[in-house]
Amino acid sequence: MTVDEVVAAIKLFRDSPEGTFAHKCAAEIITPALPRINKTLGQENHPLYLAYVVEHVFITTGVKHKVEERMFVNYERNGNHK
Repeated sequence: MTVDEVVAAIKLFRDSPEGTFAHKCAAEIITPALPRINKTLGQENHPLYLAYVVEHVFITTGVKHKVEERMFVNYERNGNHK
């Protein structure tokens, strides 16, 4: 995935109700990029399977908590906490 796709996936993950991310990610982010992804990986892939992989990585790395924490830090750093 490109950096822009990862950022979009993180935002989607952050905003998706539990149990809905993988299907949304597959439809909105992975499917449009699938020809490029398949070429890069050298095999045919199913978009939903790849979305489950992305979801697993986000869950195991705690990306949702880290993104929210960083947003709060940046919010304070910019003086918006007043």
